[in-house]
Amino acid sequence: MRTAILLFTSVFISGILFGQDSIRKREVSVTSTFKPVLKEAAKINFNATPPTADTTRPRLQYNIPNQNLVLGYLPGTLKPLALGVDTGGRWDNWNYAKIGYGSLNTPYFETGLSLGDGNTAGLNIYGKHISSKGKIEHQDYSNTAVELNGFLKAGKNIELFGRMIGKEDKYNKYGYEPKTLVLSEDSLKVNLQTFSTRIGFRNIERGQLGISYAPELQVDVFNDRLKNR
Repeated sequence: MRTAILLFTSVFISGILFGQDSIRKREVSVTSTFKPVLKEAAKINFNATPPTADTTRPRLQYNIPNQNLVLGYLPGTLKPLALGVDTGGRWDNWNYAKIGYGSLNTPYFETGLSLGDGNTAGLNIYGKHISSKGKIEHQDYSNTAVELNGFLKAGKNIELFGRMIGKEDKYNKYGYEPKTLVLSEDSLKVNLQTFSTRIGFRNIERGQLGISYAPELQVDVFNDRLKNR
């Protein structure tokens, strides 16, 4: 029995080995290399021709509306009005004075005075003076000015007003060359005088015809040391 088994095993193994030798191995034979190639695509040829030029002038129609404005109302008229007299102001008799003294012998004085009640009569007085004397010969001057402003109620609707101004300027010509020159005082002095006055009257309130008047007279006078006017 043991001998039979071994014999069968040997025969079976031999049969297997013999069967394997009879099968041929799979092989692939390459005879040439592969080269991918794209076929040429078919092209469509367009024969484009430009359109013919349009030489005819077009006629353009424009509808322009009427520029005239038709308003349903009439504009109002402007009538300028004169500024009325401010009756709400309060009259106060304010007075002031300024006094000073500076270098180069320079005195200074200024004042302002108010007189009257402001209703029936009023007067304002202004005054100013300054002078100086420098270190250079003939380097001195002085300026003086006085001004009066007043009014007077002469009637129920009439007011008188006036103004007076007086100025005087004095100085000398200096700094001439050469300094050895000897000049008289008359040729160096300069004296200028100015006088101005204005008087008039006016109606305080307009009359029945709405007329307002204020005539006035003004006189200006100028004088110097050389009698030029």
